[in-house]
Formats: sequence, C-alpha cells, structure tokens
Amino acid sequence: MGSNSIQKSGGSNARAYVILMIGILALAFTAPWVKQSNFEPATSVILRCGIGLLALLPFAIREVKKIGALNKQGVILSVLAGLFLGIDFTAWNYSIYYVGSGIASILLNLQIIILPALAFLFDRERVPKTYFIVAPIMILGVIMSGGVFEGNAAATDGPATVYGVNIAILGTICGMISGVCYGIYLYTSRKATKVNVGQIVQPMAWATAAQLVAPAIFMLFFSDRGFDLTHGVMVNGALPMNPETTLGDPITGMNWFWMLVLGILGQAVAWTFVQYGSVRLNSTIVAGLLLLSPISTVAIIAIVLFGEIPSVLQILGVVIVLGAVAYQNNLFAALTKKTKSDKSLPG
Repeated sequence: MGSNSIQKSGGSNARAYVILMIGILALAFTAPWVKQSNFEPATSVILRCGIGLLALLPFAIREVKKIGALNKQGVILSVLAGLFLGIDFTAWNYSIYYVGSGIASILLNLQIIILPALAFLFDRERVPKTYFIVAPIMILGVIMSGGVFEGNAAATDGPATVYGVNIAILGTICGMISGVCYGIYLYTSRKATKVNVGQIVQPMAWATAAQLVAPAIFMLFFSDRGFDLTHGVMVNGALPMNPETTLGDPITGMNWFWMLVLGILGQAVAWTFVQYGSVRLNSTIVAGLLLLSPISTVAIIAIVLFGEIPSVLQILGVVIVLGAVAYQNNLFAALTKKTKSDKSLPG
C-alpha cells in the first residue's frame, strides 16, 4: 500500500511538471503572438479573452459536475482578479508595441514587489528585511530594461515619441502598470484558490470573463479606434512613425490565426496549466521554472521572430530584474542548499 502511494505521488508530480512546463512554454510565446496577431491593443484583449473563455467553458462545466461549483467568495475573488488582469493585459499590449515583446515580458516581473506588499498589508504576512533592498534595485532594473536612460527603446524601430511622450518612457510606464496589476491578480487569484481547493478551471473562467471589462472601458472612453477588426497596429512588421493617427496593415487570415493561437494557447492553456502546476508543486521550484518564460522571450523568441536586440544597458537591466526575481523567490538559497546536500552524499 505504501509503495502504491509513492508511485501515485510520483506520477502525480510528473504530470504536474509536464502540465506546468507546457503552460510556461505557452506564456513565453504570448507576447510574440500578440505582436503577430497585430490587433489594436484593447481589441486584442477582448478577442483573446473571448476566445479563451469559449475554450474554457466546456472544462469549467465539467469541473462543476465533477467537484461542484465555486462558492460565492471564490467567484468574487476570481472576478476581482480578472478585473485587474484585464488592466494588466491592456497596458501590457501597448508595452509590447512600444518597447518590444521581449522587454515587455521582463517589465511584467514587477509583480514580485507588489505581491509581498499586498500580503503584508491585508494578511499581515511578514516581509523580509531584504525586500526593502530588493524593491528599489528591481525598480531600477525595470527602468533600465525599458530603455528609459537611452532616450528610446533599442528593441523597436519606429517613432521616438507617442502622444508627445518618449516611446521608451511610455512603454515602460505601461509595462509597470501591467506588473502592478499582475501582482494584484496573483494575490487575489491565490486567495480564490485557497477558498476553493481543487477547483482550477472555474476561477480561470470567471477571471477571464472579468478581463473583458477593462479593455471595453478603455475603448469607450480613451481610445479613438474603438473595437477595430479591420486594421492592426504595425505596418510591414514595424510601428508606423505616427501610430496615433496611422492605421496599421489590414487584418488578414494569418492575423486571425495567431489570435486564435493566442486565445486558446496563450490564454486558456497557459494560465490554467500554470495554475494547475503551481498549486501542486513546491513554490520555489515553480518560481524558478516560471523564470524560463521571460528569459526565453527576451533572449530567444523576440530576437528570432522580430530582431529585437536589446542594448547593453537594457541587457544589464534584464539581468538585474531576473536576479531580483530569483533572490526574492529564494532560488539562490535553494540552489545553495541543494549543492551542500549533494556534497554531503558519499562517493
């Protein structure tokens, strides 16, 4: 009986690792898929979440029949999480076009400052003293990554300013707003999971539905283009010199193909699979594996697909950000502990 239990646990862990890695791989391609679909940023969020929600619904209904529906608190927390994730996605999409898909993926990691702060303020969780050292270093790394100190985002070809603001500064601000809202999403999503143990798809479905609110409000009150299914953002793969007034290339069948990929793999699969692995595996291991996503995006995918080559200062900023993420998640301590453990083994 003990042997069967161990085998079952090992098999369950192996499955969780596989599912988590598929989710992380999908996340790594999310920013490039946003760029390849080339839809107007707010329109892109609505389409992505709408497609993702349709993909999740059959599995959410199956989960309801199997283990029951989400309780009231779980629904409220999931919707709240989704509202902030909608702001995150909208701001992040603009960041992708302004500073590049690779750098935008790095800026998102600002969430490691927000999540502990929220846990301290609302749950009275202890914040380590090192947090107050890591936080300003992290912010410096984010600003460096965005290309703010160089006057322009080295990873993009196009205008120097958008809406009268330096494009690197505007892209970095959008990325930081995205990171802050992502941190709030993670906090509320974590609480939703705690009050509904074992329910993964339903919280994601509720959150995905709530994500539609922010881009809809943005289109109604702030955007000149509204819900645009005819023209994109980029012209011949690059941001036009006057993106405020210039329409991008006409939307084609290939743009719709990448949008379907983004909605199904980048939304439904990525977020649900990462959530599945996160609640079943050691948090330090999950944090370490999640770092593979932005590293892959900025170091490989963005360079190969779009020729987004960061400057030396941006690369230094990327290293600082990723180092801060690793330190805050105790990855260095875990690695040191493992090394000492290996040395103590005989032979």
